[in-house]
Amino acid sequence: MRVSVNGMIASDEDAGIVRFFGLDKVFRMVCPQDIRDAIANTPPGDTLTLEINSGGGSLYAGFEMYSLLVAAEVPTRAEVQSLAGSAASILLAGVQTACCTPVGQVMIHLPSTVTEGNEVAHRESLGMLQAATESIINAYAAKCGGRITRAALKAKMKAETFLTADEAKEMGLIDQIIGQNSPITPAQVMNCMGGGLMNGGLPDMDKLREAYAKAHTQSEPTPDETHTRAEAQLALELTRII
Repeated sequence: MRVSVNGMIASDEDAGIVRFFGLDKVFRMVCPQDIRDAIANTPPGDTLTLEINSGGGSLYAGFEMYSLLVAAEVPTRAEVQSLAGSAASILLAGVQTACCTPVGQVMIHLPSTVTEGNEVAHRESLGMLQAATESIINAYAAKCGGRITRAALKAKMKAETFLTADEAKEMGLIDQIIGQNSPITPAQVMNCMGGGLMNGGLPDMDKLREAYAKAHTQSEPTPDETHTRAEAQLALELTRII
């Protein structure tokens, strides 16, 4: 069974809201429930293959998906067709067999967040980021099987490193290179989360959540009423979001 991991790694809640408004064809998202469904729907004796083309997204959604893959009772495989970046690289570390085409890349970097508040709030965020970094390294180190030290992994994360297929294989992040096994070095790279590789930008999730809540405020609407109200609200919100 083959499943596409295209677009942003997102929580079940965010993916559900985007799909409710019919925006999933513009703002592609993959969430933990997608992985749960894929594992459950994989026929006996078949392998679940993830086709990864993602610059990443939510770290904790990535952790959840990683944990589901590690515990899966079906054979798991990943194929990096273009990019497994940031949180998507954590999924790659969770499968039994990780593969990459000769043109595919794996990007690893430190997690980031935005904090508002006093010095206590910022120290709490720093502690959270440091713990998150160690958790990410745990996933990578388990996949690499001793081919690279934790210190070296952390150094590559600090440098926000784009790895070619050959480099990822040498480290142990992938097990196989699909097709021609030749070194390919990117001529031009950018930060996938900050540089616009994520489908040209993302919707304002706060505004979408507000619209989603408004669409569910009336009690027991009929299916037609729900559809009509959602369409009207979507039209209004899209003028502010996009």
